[in-house]
Amino acid sequence: MYMTTMFSLRRVLTVMSVASALVGGSVRAASETPPTGSPMAELKKSNAQLDKLLQKNKPNWSPEAELERSEVKKLVGSFLDYGELAKRSLGKHWDKITPKQREEFVETLRELVERSYLRQIHGNANYSIKYDKEEKNGTEATVDATLNTVVRNKKTKVALQYKMLWKDGHWVVYDVVTDEQSMLENYRAEFNKIINRDGFDALLKKMKKKLDEKDNENE
Repeated sequence: MYMTTMFSLRRVLTVMSVASALVGGSVRAASETPPTGSPMAELKKSNAQLDKLLQKNKPNWSPEAELERSEVKKLVGSFLDYGELAKRSLGKHWDKITPKQREEFVETLRELVERSYLRQIHGNANYSIKYDKEEKNGTEATVDATLNTVVRNKKTKVALQYKMLWKDGHWVVYDVVTDEQSMLENYRAEFNKIINRDGFDALLKKMKKKLDEKDNENE
């Protein structure tokens, strides 16, 4: 149940789980520059660039495909803040782990979320996102949107809300609420439960095991 809730997103896209931009595996400090620009516009631009990259359809084994994967990861990392997601999802436990453990946790979470996001969201040709409105409150913002997709040959609408933060001169996403289900809150509940019962090392081990399972699926 733990890994189904965390990483599979079969309830139509809970893993639009997007979180913040990772720099060297650490959480970036909030930018001191005052927020400017439109978070909605930045989100639209990033998703459009990502769609353009993924539409090239290079053979999976080719050098071009490897370069494309690298470009995709770089682009996703520029607007999904994995570091912020990691810190907020661990809550009180974040201050109790070492810098090395933090770095390893953020990197592992990044790989898991990134794969799910690309496969479940942008891996489906039958989808579109309509951006409805944005609200800014200081260094934080929300963007409401509607995902139109096809699930089992049936048209489906999914209500989305991106929670964003102003960092390093631009807006990044640290949580996505899908039909009132918060990715961040789901992660926090699961992580807290495992850490309280078995400890942080057990959580990291479970996450890496899930990562290995996904590697085997792609072979």
